[in-house]
Amino acid sequence: MLYPGDDNPQSRRQGTGTASAAVPAPSVPPQAPPPALPERSYAVLDTETTGLSPARGDRIISLALVTVEGGRVTDRWSSLCNPERDTGPVHIHGITTEQAAAAPHFAELVPEMLRRLRGRVLVAHNAGFDLLFLASELERAGHDWQPETVVDTLRLARRFLPELDNHRLGTCARALRIPLRAHRADSDAEATAALLLHLLGVAAEEGHTDLSRLGDPGSRTLRLARRRAVRCDAAGEGLAAGHRAAHQTLERWPGSAEDWQRALTALTDHQCPEAARLWIRFSTWLTGTGPDSGGRGGRRGAGHGPGRDLAHQALTTALGLELAAPEPDREEIGGVISQIAHLDAAEAADAADAADAGGTAGASPGRLLALFPEPAGLIAALPPCDSCWSCDTLGSCATGSPAGALVAHYAAALRGPAAGPETADELAGHLPLLEATGDLAALGRAARFVGQVWEKHGREAEAAALWHRAVDLGARDVVLFNRLSLHYERRLGDHATALAVCRRALDGRRGRGARAAWDAITKRAARCRRRLSSASRQAYPGPSRPSPQGRPEAAGMRPGGEESPGA
Repeated sequence: MLYPGDDNPQSRRQGTGTASAAVPAPSVPPQAPPPALPERSYAVLDTETTGLSPARGDRIISLALVTVEGGRVTDRWSSLCNPERDTGPVHIHGITTEQAAAAPHFAELVPEMLRRLRGRVLVAHNAGFDLLFLASELERAGHDWQPETVVDTLRLARRFLPELDNHRLGTCARALRIPLRAHRADSDAEATAALLLHLLGVAAEEGHTDLSRLGDPGSRTLRLARRRAVRCDAAGEGLAAGHRAAHQTLERWPGSAEDWQRALTALTDHQCPEAARLWIRFSTWLTGTGPDSGGRGGRRGAGHGPGRDLAHQALTTALGLELAAPEPDREEIGGVISQIAHLDAAEAADAADAADAGGTAGASPGRLLALFPEPAGLIAALPPCDSCWSCDTLGSCATGSPAGALVAHYAAALRGPAAGPETADELAGHLPLLEATGDLAALGRAARFVGQVWEKHGREAEAAALWHRAVDLGARDVVLFNRLSLHYERRLGDHATALAVCRRALDGRRGRGARAAWDAITKRAARCRRRLSSASRQAYPGPSRPSPQGRPEAAGMRPGGEESPGA
Protein backbone atom coordinates (compact mmCIF):
# COMPACT_ATOMS: atom_id res chain seq x y z
CA MET A 1 0.00 0.00 0.00
CA LEU A 2 1.42 3.40 -0.95
CA TYR A 3 0.18 5.97 1.56
CA PRO A 4 -0.84 9.35 0.29
CA GLY A 5 11.62 17.70 53.32
CA ASP A 6 11.96 19.62 56.63
CA ASP A 7 15.04 19.11 58.89
CA ASN A 8 13.00 18.82 62.17
CA PRO A 9 13.51 15.25 63.42
CA GLN A 10 10.26 15.25 65.34
CA SER A 11 7.15 13.66 63.90
CA ARG A 12 4.49 16.06 62.66
CA ARG A 13 0.84 15.10 62.77
CA GLN A 14 -2.47 16.62 61.97
CA GLY A 15 -5.46 14.32 61.68
CA THR A 16 -9.09 14.54 61.05
CA GLY A 17 -16.01 7.44 60.66
CA THR A 18 -19.29 7.28 60.19
CA ALA A 19 -21.53 4.54 61.51
CA SER A 20 -24.01 2.86 59.28
CA ALA A 21 -27.36 1.53 60.43
CA ALA A 22 -27.63 -2.25 60.66
CA VAL A 23 -29.94 -3.88 58.13
CA PRO A 24 -31.04 -7.50 57.87
CA ALA A 25 -28.68 -9.50 55.72
CA PRO A 26 -30.36 -10.89 52.60
CA SER A 27 -30.00 -14.54 51.78
CA VAL A 28 -27.64 -13.65 48.90
CA PRO A 29 -25.69 -10.48 49.78
CA PRO A 30 -25.67 -8.04 46.88
CA GLN A 31 -22.30 -7.03 45.45
CA ALA A 32 -21.87 -3.35 46.21
CA PRO A 33 -20.14 -1.38 43.48
CA PRO A 34 -16.62 -0.24 44.34
CA PRO A 35 -16.31 3.35 45.59
CA ALA A 36 -15.91 5.97 42.88
CA LEU A 37 -12.44 7.37 42.37
CA PRO A 38 -12.87 10.58 44.44
CA GLU A 39 -14.55 8.70 47.30
CA ARG A 40 -11.67 6.26 47.77
CA SER A 41 -9.26 6.84 50.65
CA TYR A 42 -5.62 7.10 49.63
CA ALA A 43 -2.38 7.10 51.63
CA VAL A 44 0.32 8.86 49.61
CA LEU A 45 3.81 7.71 50.60
CA ASP A 46 7.28 9.03 49.96
CA THR A 47 10.56 7.85 51.44
CA GLU A 48 14.12 9.10 51.47
CA THR A 49 16.75 6.40 51.77
CA THR A 50 20.47 5.88 52.24
CA GLY A 51 20.74 4.29 48.80
CA LEU A 52 18.94 2.23 46.20
CA SER A 53 18.83 -1.30 47.60
CA PRO A 54 17.55 -2.63 50.93
CA ALA A 55 19.20 -5.92 50.00
CA ARG A 56 22.58 -4.16 50.30
CA GLY A 57 21.73 -2.66 53.70
CA ASP A 58 20.19 0.63 52.59
CA ARG A 59 17.57 1.99 55.01
CA ILE A 60 14.77 4.55 55.20
CA ILE A 61 15.88 7.84 56.77
CA SER A 62 12.73 9.89 56.22
CA LEU A 63 9.15 9.08 55.29
CA ALA A 64 5.91 10.99 54.85
CA LEU A 65 2.26 10.05 54.46
CA VAL A 66 -0.43 12.32 53.07
CA THR A 67 -4.04 11.14 53.36
CA VAL A 68 -6.44 12.00 50.55
CA GLU A 69 -10.16 11.50 51.08
CA GLY A 70 -13.11 12.88 49.17
CA GLY A 71 -10.83 14.54 46.65
CA ARG A 72 -8.83 16.57 49.20
CA VAL A 73 -5.92 16.23 51.63
CA THR A 74 -7.20 15.44 55.13
CA ASP A 75 -4.03 14.46 57.02
CA ARG A 76 -0.27 14.91 56.86
CA TRP A 77 2.38 13.02 58.82
CA SER A 78 6.14 12.74 58.44
CA SER A 79 9.20 11.84 60.43
CA LEU A 80 12.92 11.37 60.17
CA CYS A 81 14.04 7.83 60.91
CA ASN A 82 17.22 6.51 62.54
CA PRO A 83 18.79 4.08 60.04
CA GLU A 84 21.47 2.92 62.50
CA ARG A 85 24.11 3.79 59.90
CA ASP A 86 25.24 6.80 57.84
CA THR A 87 22.61 8.55 55.75
CA GLY A 88 24.31 8.15 52.39
CA PRO A 89 24.24 10.94 49.77
CA VAL A 90 23.49 14.04 51.88
CA HIS A 91 23.80 16.22 48.76
CA ILE A 92 20.60 14.58 47.45
CA HIS A 93 18.27 14.40 50.45
CA GLY A 94 19.92 16.95 52.81
CA ILE A 95 19.70 14.72 55.89
CA THR A 96 22.91 14.37 57.88
CA THR A 97 23.89 11.33 59.91
CA GLU A 98 23.72 13.46 63.10
CA GLN A 99 20.13 14.53 62.37
CA ALA A 100 19.01 10.98 61.64
CA ALA A 101 20.74 9.61 64.77
CA ALA A 102 18.47 11.83 66.91
CA ALA A 103 15.29 10.57 65.19
CA PRO A 104 13.04 7.64 66.23
CA HIS A 105 13.84 4.15 65.01
CA PHE A 106 11.53 2.75 62.35
CA ALA A 107 9.96 0.26 64.80
CA GLU A 108 8.83 3.21 66.95
CA LEU A 109 7.01 4.73 63.97
CA VAL A 110 5.18 1.58 62.90
CA PRO A 111 1.96 1.98 64.98
CA GLU A 112 1.39 5.56 63.83
CA MET A 113 2.26 4.71 60.27
CA LEU A 114 0.09 1.57 59.99
CA ARG A 115 -2.86 3.48 61.44
CA ARG A 116 -2.71 5.71 58.38
CA LEU A 117 -2.00 2.94 55.89
CA ARG A 118 -4.57 0.30 56.83
CA GLY A 119 -7.74 0.32 54.77
CA ARG A 120 -6.38 2.80 52.25
CA VAL A 121 -5.00 2.59 48.75
CA LEU A 122 -1.23 3.09 48.83
CA VAL A 123 0.00 5.72 46.38
CA ALA A 124 3.58 6.62 45.46
CA HIS A 125 5.56 7.92 42.52
CA ASN A 126 7.59 4.94 41.33
CA ALA A 127 5.67 2.92 43.89
CA GLY A 128 7.79 -0.20 43.63
CA PHE A 129 10.81 1.61 45.07
CA ASP A 130 8.99 2.96 48.13
CA LEU A 131 7.08 -0.26 48.72
CA LEU A 132 10.27 -2.32 48.51
CA PHE A 133 11.89 -0.25 51.27
CA LEU A 134 8.69 -0.14 53.34
CA ALA A 135 8.30 -3.92 53.18
CA SER A 136 11.94 -4.41 54.14
CA GLU A 137 11.68 -2.11 57.16
CA LEU A 138 8.39 -3.67 58.27
CA GLU A 139 9.89 -7.15 58.03
CA ARG A 140 12.89 -6.01 60.07
CA ALA A 141 10.45 -4.64 62.70
CA GLY A 142 8.49 -7.90 62.79
CA HIS A 143 5.47 -6.90 60.68
CA ASP A 144 4.29 -8.46 57.42
CA TRP A 145 1.71 -5.86 56.29
CA GLN A 146 1.20 -5.31 52.57
CA PRO A 147 -1.24 -2.93 50.87
CA GLU A 148 -4.18 -4.49 49.10
CA THR A 149 -4.04 -2.01 46.22
CA VAL A 150 -1.23 0.21 44.96
CA VAL A 151 -1.51 3.15 42.59
CA ASP A 152 1.72 4.30 40.95
CA THR A 153 1.49 7.92 39.81
CA LEU A 154 4.55 7.38 37.63
CA ARG A 155 2.67 4.80 35.57
CA LEU A 156 -0.48 6.95 35.49
CA ALA A 157 1.53 9.99 34.38
CA ARG A 158 3.02 8.00 31.50
CA ARG A 159 -0.52 7.03 30.56
CA PHE A 160 -2.38 10.32 30.97
CA LEU A 161 0.43 12.88 30.39
CA PRO A 162 2.09 11.43 27.29
CA GLU A 163 3.16 14.85 26.04
CA LEU A 164 5.88 15.23 28.73
CA ASP A 165 9.52 14.52 27.85
CA ASN A 166 9.79 12.30 30.94
CA HIS A 167 7.58 11.55 33.91
CA ARG A 168 9.82 12.19 36.90
CA LEU A 169 7.97 13.80 39.79
CA GLY A 170 9.77 17.10 39.24
CA THR A 171 8.83 17.17 35.56
CA CYS A 172 5.17 16.44 36.27
CA ALA A 173 5.11 19.01 39.08
CA ARG A 174 6.55 21.72 36.84
CA ALA A 175 4.10 20.94 34.06
CA LEU A 176 1.13 21.17 36.43
CA ARG A 177 2.57 24.05 38.53
CA ILE A 178 2.65 21.95 41.70
CA PRO A 179 5.04 23.29 44.39
CA LEU A 180 7.88 20.87 45.11
CA ARG A 181 11.06 20.74 47.18
CA ALA A 182 12.66 17.75 45.54
CA HIS A 183 14.01 14.87 47.62
CA ARG A 184 12.24 15.98 50.81
CA ALA A 185 9.78 13.27 51.80
CA ASP A 186 7.04 15.62 53.04
CA SER A 187 7.22 17.86 49.99
CA ASP A 188 7.43 14.91 47.60
CA ALA A 189 4.41 13.24 49.21
CA GLU A 190 2.43 16.49 49.05
CA ALA A 191 3.29 16.96 45.39
CA THR A 192 2.44 13.33 44.64
CA ALA A 193 -0.97 13.80 46.29
CA ALA A 194 -1.65 16.83 44.08
CA LEU A 195 -0.49 14.89 41.03
CA LEU A 196 -2.74 11.98 42.03
CA LEU A 197 -5.80 14.21 42.20
CA HIS A 198 -5.03 15.62 38.76
CA LEU A 199 -4.51 12.19 37.24
CA LEU A 200 -7.68 10.81 38.82
CA GLY A 201 -9.56 13.70 37.28
CA VAL A 202 -8.18 12.87 33.85
CA ALA A 203 -8.99 9.20 34.39
CA ALA A 204 -12.57 10.09 35.31
CA GLU A 205 -12.89 12.15 32.14
CA GLU A 206 -11.72 9.10 30.21
CA GLY A 207 -14.55 7.07 31.73
CA HIS A 208 -12.79 5.30 34.60
CA THR A 209 -15.10 4.93 37.59
CA ASP A 210 -12.93 2.70 39.82
CA LEU A 211 -9.33 1.50 40.22
CA SER A 212 -9.72 -1.74 38.29
CA ARG A 213 -7.51 -0.45 35.44
CA LEU A 214 -5.55 2.14 37.38
CA GLY A 215 -3.99 0.23 40.28
CA ASP A 216 -2.31 -3.09 40.94
CA PRO A 217 -2.43 -5.58 43.80
CA GLY A 218 0.22 -4.73 46.38
CA SER A 219 1.67 -8.23 46.12
CA ARG A 220 2.28 -7.82 42.39
CA THR A 221 3.88 -4.39 42.80
CA LEU A 222 6.23 -5.76 45.46
CA ARG A 223 7.10 -8.83 43.40
CA LEU A 224 8.04 -6.73 40.38
CA ALA A 225 10.01 -4.31 42.54
CA ARG A 226 12.05 -7.14 44.01
CA ARG A 227 12.77 -8.46 40.54
CA ARG A 228 13.98 -5.05 39.38
CA ALA A 229 16.02 -4.34 42.53
CA VAL A 230 19.78 -4.08 42.40
CA ARG A 231 21.10 -7.63 42.39
CA CYS A 232 24.83 -7.33 41.75
CA ASP A 233 27.68 -5.08 42.92
CA ALA A 234 31.35 -5.21 43.82
CA ALA A 235 30.54 -6.75 47.21
CA GLY A 236 28.67 -9.67 45.67
CA GLU A 237 29.84 -13.18 46.37
CA GLY A 238 31.28 -15.47 43.72
CA LEU A 239 32.07 -12.78 41.14
CA ALA A 240 34.85 -13.26 38.63
CA ALA A 241 37.77 -10.87 39.05
CA GLY A 242 36.91 -8.89 35.91
CA HIS A 243 33.26 -8.65 36.91
CA ARG A 244 34.15 -7.32 40.37
CA ALA A 245 36.75 -4.89 38.97
CA ALA A 246 34.17 -3.43 36.56
CA HIS A 247 31.75 -2.75 39.42
CA GLN A 248 34.55 -1.17 41.45
CA THR A 249 35.36 1.15 38.55
CA LEU A 250 31.73 2.28 38.22
CA GLU A 251 31.33 2.76 41.97
CA ARG A 252 34.24 5.25 41.79
CA TRP A 253 32.20 7.11 39.16
CA PRO A 254 34.68 7.25 36.27
CA GLY A 255 35.38 10.62 34.76
CA SER A 256 35.88 9.53 31.14
CA ALA A 257 33.59 7.86 28.65
CA GLU A 258 36.32 5.36 27.80
CA ASP A 259 36.46 4.13 31.42
CA TRP A 260 32.69 3.80 31.47
CA GLN A 261 32.67 1.82 28.25
CA ARG A 262 35.41 -0.56 29.33
CA ALA A 263 33.67 -1.32 32.62
CA LEU A 264 30.22 -1.68 31.04
CA THR A 265 31.53 -3.93 28.29
CA ALA A 266 33.07 -6.17 30.96
CA LEU A 267 29.76 -6.33 32.83
CA THR A 268 27.96 -7.23 29.61
CA ASP A 269 30.48 -9.94 28.82
CA HIS A 270 30.00 -11.37 32.33
CA GLN A 271 26.19 -11.28 31.82
CA CYS A 272 25.78 -9.03 34.85
CA PRO A 273 22.07 -8.52 35.63
CA GLU A 274 22.78 -4.83 36.25
CA ALA A 275 24.38 -4.20 32.86
CA ALA A 276 21.29 -2.79 31.13
CA ARG A 277 20.51 -0.36 33.94
CA LEU A 278 24.12 0.82 34.06
CA TRP A 279 24.29 1.37 30.29
CA ILE A 280 21.23 3.61 30.68
CA ARG A 281 22.94 5.48 33.52
CA PHE A 282 25.96 5.98 31.24
CA SER A 283 23.71 7.57 28.62
CA THR A 284 22.33 10.05 31.16
CA TRP A 285 25.89 10.84 32.25
CA LEU A 286 26.75 11.63 28.65
CA THR A 287 23.72 13.77 27.87
CA GLY A 288 23.00 15.51 31.15
CA THR A 289 19.41 14.23 31.29
CA GLY A 290 19.57 12.45 34.65
CA PRO A 291 20.35 13.23 38.30
CA ASP A 292 23.84 11.76 37.89
CA SER A 293 24.81 13.88 34.92
CA GLY A 294 26.56 16.69 36.74
CA GLY A 295 25.06 19.24 34.35
CA ARG A 296 26.81 18.10 31.20
CA GLY A 297 23.69 18.46 29.04
CA GLY A 298 23.26 21.22 26.56
CA ARG A 299 20.60 23.90 26.63
CA ARG A 300 18.04 21.37 25.51
CA GLY A 301 19.12 18.90 28.18
CA ALA A 302 20.46 16.20 25.88
CA GLY A 303 24.05 17.10 25.09
CA HIS A 304 25.36 17.65 21.59
CA GLY A 305 27.04 15.82 18.71
CA PRO A 306 29.28 12.90 19.65
CA GLY A 307 27.82 12.73 23.15
CA ARG A 308 24.39 12.01 21.71
CA ASP A 309 25.77 9.41 19.34
CA LEU A 310 27.56 7.62 22.15
CA ALA A 311 24.46 7.86 24.35
CA HIS A 312 22.45 6.32 21.53
CA GLN A 313 24.88 3.41 21.30
CA ALA A 314 24.60 2.90 25.07
CA LEU A 315 20.82 2.91 24.91
CA THR A 316 20.78 0.50 21.99
CA THR A 317 22.98 -1.88 23.98
CA ALA A 318 20.66 -1.54 26.98
CA LEU A 319 17.63 -2.26 24.81
CA GLY A 320 19.22 -5.40 23.43
CA LEU A 321 19.94 -6.61 26.94
CA GLU A 322 16.39 -5.90 28.09
CA LEU A 323 14.95 -7.83 25.15
CA ALA A 324 17.31 -10.76 25.78
CA ALA A 325 16.08 -11.12 29.38
CA PRO A 326 14.07 -14.29 30.17
CA GLU A 327 11.00 -12.14 30.81
CA PRO A 328 11.36 -8.78 29.03
CA ASP A 329 9.73 -5.99 31.02
CA ARG A 330 7.73 -3.51 28.92
CA GLU A 331 8.12 -0.74 31.49
CA GLU A 332 11.91 -1.15 31.62
CA ILE A 333 11.98 -1.16 27.83
CA GLY A 334 9.79 1.92 27.82
CA GLY A 335 12.40 3.78 29.86
CA VAL A 336 15.01 3.06 27.18
CA ILE A 337 12.68 4.06 24.35
CA SER A 338 11.81 7.35 26.06
CA GLN A 339 15.54 8.17 26.38
CA ILE A 340 16.07 7.47 22.67
CA ALA A 341 13.06 9.62 21.84
CA HIS A 342 14.49 12.41 23.97
CA LEU A 343 17.68 12.40 21.89
CA ASP A 344 15.60 12.78 18.71
CA ALA A 345 13.50 15.53 20.29
CA ALA A 346 16.64 17.47 21.28
CA GLU A 347 18.01 17.25 17.74
CA ALA A 348 14.64 18.30 16.30
CA ALA A 349 14.57 21.31 18.62
CA ASP A 350 18.10 22.29 17.60
CA ALA A 351 17.15 21.99 13.94
CA ALA A 352 14.04 24.13 14.49
CA ASP A 353 16.15 26.78 16.22
CA ALA A 354 18.67 26.77 13.40
CA ALA A 355 15.91 27.22 10.82
CA ASP A 356 13.97 29.66 13.01
CA ALA A 357 10.98 27.40 12.40
CA GLY A 358 9.24 27.71 15.75
CA GLY A 359 7.21 24.70 16.84
CA THR A 360 7.70 22.45 13.87
CA ALA A 361 8.96 18.91 14.20
CA GLY A 362 12.41 19.87 12.89
CA ALA A 363 14.76 17.04 12.11
CA SER A 364 13.35 13.60 11.42
CA PRO A 365 13.55 11.15 14.35
CA GLY A 366 16.36 9.09 12.88
CA ARG A 367 17.21 7.26 16.09
CA LEU A 368 13.65 6.07 16.57
CA LEU A 369 13.37 5.12 12.91
CA ALA A 370 16.48 2.94 13.29
CA LEU A 371 14.41 0.70 15.59
CA PHE A 372 12.26 -0.45 12.65
CA PRO A 373 11.50 -3.10 11.63
CA GLU A 374 13.44 -4.67 14.51
CA PRO A 375 13.50 -4.43 17.45
CA ALA A 376 10.19 -2.55 17.17
CA GLY A 377 8.48 -5.71 15.93
CA LEU A 378 9.85 -7.75 18.82
CA ILE A 379 8.56 -5.20 21.32
CA ALA A 380 5.12 -5.09 19.71
CA ALA A 381 4.93 -8.89 20.03
CA LEU A 382 5.61 -8.88 23.80
CA PRO A 383 2.72 -9.72 26.15
CA PRO A 384 0.65 -6.62 26.93
CA CYS A 385 1.04 -4.82 30.23
CA ASP A 386 -2.75 -4.97 30.76
CA SER A 387 -2.66 -1.68 32.64
CA CYS A 388 -2.13 1.13 30.12
CA TRP A 389 -4.90 3.19 28.57
CA SER A 390 -4.25 1.61 25.22
CA CYS A 391 -4.69 -1.93 26.58
CA ASP A 392 -7.91 -0.85 28.21
CA THR A 393 -9.45 1.04 25.32
CA LEU A 394 -7.82 -0.20 22.13
CA GLY A 395 -6.77 -3.74 22.96
CA SER A 396 -3.21 -2.97 21.86
CA CYS A 397 -0.44 -2.25 24.37
CA ALA A 398 1.44 1.03 24.05
CA THR A 399 3.89 0.56 26.94
CA GLY A 400 7.46 0.60 25.63
CA SER A 401 6.28 1.06 22.05
CA PRO A 402 8.82 2.55 19.59
CA ALA A 403 5.93 3.13 17.20
CA GLY A 404 4.10 5.10 19.86
CA ALA A 405 7.23 7.16 20.53
CA LEU A 406 7.58 7.82 16.80
CA VAL A 407 4.02 9.13 16.58
CA ALA A 408 4.51 11.21 19.74
CA HIS A 409 7.53 12.87 18.09
CA TYR A 410 5.20 14.39 15.50
CA ALA A 411 2.09 14.76 17.66
CA ALA A 412 2.73 18.20 19.16
CA ALA A 413 3.35 19.74 15.75
CA LEU A 414 0.37 17.99 14.15
CA ARG A 415 -2.03 19.01 16.93
CA GLY A 416 -1.10 22.69 16.68
CA PRO A 417 -3.31 25.19 14.83
CA ALA A 418 -0.53 25.93 12.34
CA ALA A 419 0.17 22.29 11.51
CA GLY A 420 1.29 22.02 7.90
CA PRO A 421 0.81 19.18 5.44
CA GLU A 422 4.57 18.67 5.10
CA THR A 423 4.86 17.28 8.63
CA ALA A 424 1.73 15.19 8.10
CA ASP A 425 3.15 13.84 4.84
CA GLU A 426 6.40 12.95 6.59
CA LEU A 427 4.57 10.92 9.24
CA ALA A 428 2.40 9.34 6.55
CA GLY A 429 5.56 8.12 4.89
CA HIS A 430 6.39 6.16 8.06
CA LEU A 431 2.98 4.45 8.30
CA PRO A 432 4.17 1.31 6.48
CA LEU A 433 6.70 0.83 9.30
CA LEU A 434 3.94 0.96 11.89
CA GLU A 435 1.86 -1.43 9.82
CA ALA A 436 4.74 -3.88 9.51
CA THR A 437 5.25 -4.02 13.29
CA GLY A 438 1.57 -4.69 13.91
CA ASP A 439 1.36 -1.88 16.45
CA LEU A 440 -2.27 -1.02 15.84
CA ALA A 441 -2.50 1.55 18.64
CA ALA A 442 0.26 3.65 17.10
CA LEU A 443 -1.06 3.10 13.58
CA GLY A 444 -4.52 4.36 14.49
CA ARG A 445 -3.16 7.40 16.30
CA ALA A 446 -0.84 8.29 13.45
CA ALA A 447 -3.61 7.93 10.85
CA ARG A 448 -5.86 10.12 12.96
CA PHE A 449 -3.29 12.93 13.25
CA VAL A 450 -2.30 12.83 9.59
CA GLY A 451 -5.88 12.73 8.36
CA GLN A 452 -6.97 15.65 10.50
CA VAL A 453 -4.23 17.84 9.04
CA TRP A 454 -5.06 16.71 5.51
CA GLU A 455 -8.72 17.60 6.12
CA LYS A 456 -7.76 21.13 7.16
CA HIS A 457 -5.86 21.54 3.88
CA GLY A 458 -8.64 20.34 1.61
CA ARG A 459 -7.51 16.74 1.25
CA GLU A 460 -10.67 15.17 2.66
CA ALA A 461 -10.74 12.20 0.31
CA GLU A 462 -7.15 11.27 1.15
CA ALA A 463 -7.91 11.56 4.85
CA ALA A 464 -10.96 9.31 4.61
CA ALA A 465 -9.05 6.73 2.56
CA LEU A 466 -6.25 6.71 5.13
CA TRP A 467 -8.69 6.30 8.01
CA HIS A 468 -10.44 3.47 6.21
CA ARG A 469 -7.12 1.76 5.61
CA ALA A 470 -6.20 1.94 9.31
CA VAL A 471 -9.62 0.67 10.40
CA ASP A 472 -9.51 -2.21 7.91
CA LEU A 473 -6.09 -3.21 9.27
CA GLY A 474 -7.61 -3.48 12.75
CA ALA A 475 -6.88 -0.10 14.36
CA ARG A 476 -9.44 0.61 17.07
CA ASP A 477 -8.65 4.23 17.84
CA VAL A 478 -12.01 5.60 19.00
CA VAL A 479 -11.16 9.14 17.87
CA LEU A 480 -10.30 7.72 14.46
CA PHE A 481 -13.77 6.14 14.22
CA ASN A 482 -15.28 9.40 15.42
CA ARG A 483 -13.51 11.43 12.73
CA LEU A 484 -14.33 8.94 9.99
CA SER A 485 -18.04 8.76 10.84
CA LEU A 486 -18.14 12.57 11.15
CA HIS A 487 -16.62 12.83 7.68
CA TYR A 488 -19.41 10.76 6.16
CA GLU A 489 -22.20 12.36 8.14
CA ARG A 490 -21.36 16.04 7.79
CA ARG A 491 -19.08 16.39 4.80
CA LEU A 492 -20.75 13.87 2.50
CA GLY A 493 -24.20 13.52 4.02
CA ASP A 494 -23.76 9.76 3.71
CA HIS A 495 -25.73 8.67 6.76
CA ALA A 496 -25.77 4.99 5.85
CA THR A 497 -21.98 4.72 5.71
CA ALA A 498 -21.62 6.93 8.81
CA LEU A 499 -23.97 4.57 10.65
CA ALA A 500 -21.98 1.54 9.47
CA VAL A 501 -18.75 3.09 10.79
CA CYS A 502 -20.41 3.90 14.13
CA ARG A 503 -21.72 0.34 14.43
CA ARG A 504 -18.31 -1.08 13.68
CA ALA A 505 -16.78 1.09 16.41
CA LEU A 506 -19.45 0.27 18.99
CA ASP A 507 -19.30 -3.45 18.25
CA GLY A 508 -15.58 -3.43 19.08
CA ARG A 509 -15.79 -1.17 22.11
CA ARG A 510 -13.79 -2.24 25.14
CA GLY A 511 -13.07 -0.60 28.49
CA ARG A 512 -14.42 2.75 29.63
CA GLY A 513 -11.80 5.14 28.26
CA ALA A 514 -12.39 8.05 25.87
CA ARG A 515 -15.96 8.55 27.03
CA ALA A 516 -16.47 11.81 25.16
CA ALA A 517 -15.60 10.20 21.81
CA TRP A 518 -17.78 7.17 22.54
CA ASP A 519 -20.68 9.43 23.47
CA ALA A 520 -20.27 11.31 20.19
CA ILE A 521 -20.28 8.07 18.20
CA THR A 522 -23.35 6.76 20.04
CA LYS A 523 -25.27 10.00 19.40
CA ARG A 524 -24.18 10.05 15.76
CA ALA A 525 -25.41 6.49 15.26
CA ALA A 526 -28.82 7.38 16.71
CA ARG A 527 -28.99 10.52 14.58
CA CYS A 528 -28.15 8.65 11.39
CA ARG A 529 -30.77 5.98 12.15
CA ARG A 530 -33.42 8.67 12.55
CA ARG A 531 -32.47 10.36 9.30
CA LEU A 532 -32.42 7.12 7.34
CA SER A 533 -35.74 6.08 8.85
CA SER A 534 -37.27 9.46 8.07
CA ALA A 535 -36.01 9.36 4.49
CA SER A 536 -37.44 5.88 4.05
CA ARG A 537 -40.87 6.90 5.38
CA GLN A 538 -40.99 9.94 3.13
CA ALA A 539 -40.16 7.90 0.09
CA TYR A 540 -42.50 4.98 0.87
CA PRO A 541 -45.52 6.02 2.90
CA GLY A 542 -47.34 2.82 1.87
CA PRO A 543 -46.75 -0.55 3.48
CA SER A 544 -45.60 -2.39 0.36
CA ARG A 545 -43.69 -0.60 -2.38
CA PRO A 546 -40.66 -2.77 -2.99
CA SER A 547 -38.01 -1.77 -5.45
CA PRO A 548 -37.33 -3.90 -8.52
CA GLN A 549 -34.54 -5.55 -6.53
CA GLY A 550 -36.98 -6.47 -3.75
CA ARG A 551 -35.83 -3.89 -1.15
CA PRO A 552 -36.93 -0.30 -0.48
CA GLU A 553 -34.95 2.52 -2.00
CA ALA A 554 -34.93 5.74 -0.02
CA ALA A 555 -36.03 8.67 -2.14
CA GLY A 556 -33.51 11.48 -2.23
CA MET A 557 -30.63 9.07 -1.36
CA ARG A 558 -27.78 8.20 -3.65
CA PRO A 559 -26.31 4.70 -3.69
CA GLY A 560 -24.42 4.16 -0.42
CA GLY A 561 -26.86 6.34 1.49
CA GLU A 562 -25.67 9.81 0.48
CA GLU A 563 -28.43 12.40 0.38
CA SER A 564 -29.05 14.06 -2.97
CA PRO A 565 -28.90 17.84 -3.08
CA GLY A 566 -32.67 18.10 -3.07
CA ALA A 567 -33.23 15.72 -0.15
